[in-house]
Amino acid sequence: MKYLFVVIFIGLFAASVLTFYSFSRGEDKRPVLRWMTGANPVRKEQAELFEQWMEDNGYPEVELRIEGPKKTQKNIVQGVSGVAGDIFDCYYGEINLFQSIGLLEDVTDVAKAMGFGLSETYTGIWSDLSIDGRQYGFPRCVDTFVCWANVEAFEKVGLSAPPKMWTFEEFERIGKRYIELSNKSEEHQTVYFSNQWSLFSTTMLLRSMGVDVYNETMTGSNLNMPEAKELYAMIYRWVNDLNLIPTVAEARALSSHSSRTDKGVIYLFSQGNFGMIFAGRYGMIYFREVGPRKLSISEFPHKTYRNAISFARSSAVYKGSKHKEIAFYFLKFMASEVYNQAIVEDPDGLPPSPKFAYTKAFSYPAAYPEEWGLHDQIRDIVTDIGISFSYSPYIQISTLIRKERDIMDSLLADRISIEDGLNELAISIEKDMVRFISESEGLKVK
Repeated sequence: MKYLFVVIFIGLFAASVLTFYSFSRGEDKRPVLRWMTGANPVRKEQAELFEQWMEDNGYPEVELRIEGPKKTQKNIVQGVSGVAGDIFDCYYGEINLFQSIGLLEDVTDVAKAMGFGLSETYTGIWSDLSIDGRQYGFPRCVDTFVCWANVEAFEKVGLSAPPKMWTFEEFERIGKRYIELSNKSEEHQTVYFSNQWSLFSTTMLLRSMGVDVYNETMTGSNLNMPEAKELYAMIYRWVNDLNLIPTVAEARALSSHSSRTDKGVIYLFSQGNFGMIFAGRYGMIYFREVGPRKLSISEFPHKTYRNAISFARSSAVYKGSKHKEIAFYFLKFMASEVYNQAIVEDPDGLPPSPKFAYTKAFSYPAAYPEEWGLHDQIRDIVTDIGISFSYSPYIQISTLIRKERDIMDSLLADRISIEDGLNELAISIEKDMVRFISESEGLKVK
């Protein structure tokens, strides 16, 4: 028995040695780029496409490794500690935020040399990518917010789809008529003109009145200005008096009676519970799966100045990366034909390079003839009236959204007056700005 154990031990040891050497010889020697993004199947496909593109063009071999989930605070903590990934995904205002504490590599010169400078993308989102004339990223995709209308739901009650451009007054008049005709036989209201408003929706309406969210130096809030109080009073009327938009409780009730919870608002839109919803070109991903099939697009209503919020989902290079030179190729890849064509086919926003949004494949997707004309409308809104959101480097957009949502809910529930609520909101925003500046002082990449 003793000899049996010795033989087994020698066999296992020999197997371990052989395994070690076989792995050593086959070890992947490619440098690894870490991409801080959301881990989902689309990202995996994009990573594989990038690696193949690098190989096809004779560029350095590389492995692009996805690391998620994407969290702003995680990137900041790892970044200032010197251990962040090589490539950051940057959404609403994050390039401004990360650059303000020294996390991002200035790519201005290399972008011009490698062909992914600002001139390669939409002018309306340049401020999402650059600060003081210096470039810090390049978009993975570009999009805007529009009003999607369920044409069949309007036709069902004898109405035409909303116009492409409209004023506040037209929005209210059409909305009143739509819910009046759509809820005739219902004991309780089950059909609304639109889903609930977000800060981005409100901002476009406020801009049309000549006022933005922040002051000119981005160090204070304009949400207590007379125009803002007029706007929030109008939204209050649309929700509480005219029932064009559901309250929080009404929206929850609709969702609880829906037979599909996985697509939420999209499913309710397809069933006609909402005549309109607010989304970008990315909405087509869900419309193709859930519906509706017959759609139209309108700009957001305006008072005097037509505008739309355009935004970029961007990639940027971490300043502390040990593979910066290779990471630059990833931004170049975003401007390539291979990548842009992938975004044309998968409508997750507009392709980052505008020239690919003027192709037959973009305008007339062969498998979806019902979409013909819609893609061009979104592109034209981005190019004609698209303006980036005004991101302050002194407050995170997630904080602003949360604060505004809390006040909006309080206003609509009559827990606070519009005057007091918006004054409280402006003071709270400015206090957070002061706190962020004091806490960020001295933060640098190690």
